[in-house]
Amino acid sequence: MNDWIWPVAAYLGQGLLVTLWISLLTVLLATVLGLLIAALSRSTLSLARLIGRLYVEVFRGVPSLMILLFVFFALPQIGLRTGPLTAAIIGLGLWGGANIGEVFRGALNSIPYRQEQGARALGLSATEALVFVILPQAFRRALPPYVGQLTVLVQASALTSVVGVSDLLGSARQMIERLAYVGAGGSHAIEIYLGVLSIFFVISYSLTALASLIERRLRV
Repeated sequence: MNDWIWPVAAYLGQGLLVTLWISLLTVLLATVLGLLIAALSRSTLSLARLIGRLYVEVFRGVPSLMILLFVFFALPQIGLRTGPLTAAIIGLGLWGGANIGEVFRGALNSIPYRQEQGARALGLSATEALVFVILPQAFRRALPPYVGQLTVLVQASALTSVVGVSDLLGSARQMIERLAYVGAGGSHAIEIYLGVLSIFFVISYSLTALASLIERRLRV
């Protein structure tokens, strides 16, 4: 009997919405942090550049799961009471910010310095040269790898189930346990996890295809 399919599909649908919500907020946080890190890397202050470099080295050098667990258990110790969802978004956002920051930094550094010099020679200020000359070109170069990082963050959202978030993967595990408990013809673990795998594949493949399309359209 396949009476279990529709209840499981509905429950996984709720988990998928949580996964998409986590991914969206994580991407927003990581993007803001990435822009800040890229700005620090171009600062004239050596201390600011050092802070940006340390942030990138630390958060890129530690597994995302460890950062997630650290944030989840560390925040309550300093009096910040957050739920698993908030802790997961902060943890993944901190980790993603380091990776996206490197994307933005690399894009900015790929623009020849002579273009900034030429803009300054035409009478533009340093800020105007950055906004009207450097950033438009850097944006084109950063967009494909940036979309690629979005794929990584969506995939990393599956780790949030470790801290108790009922995302897509967490919902799948809960349904497997429930089906096994009620004896509904077994746990159906293989079928359910194949469904989860398929959903993540569709999302990741779509983002990867988008990144390839953008790269072809904006090739510089």
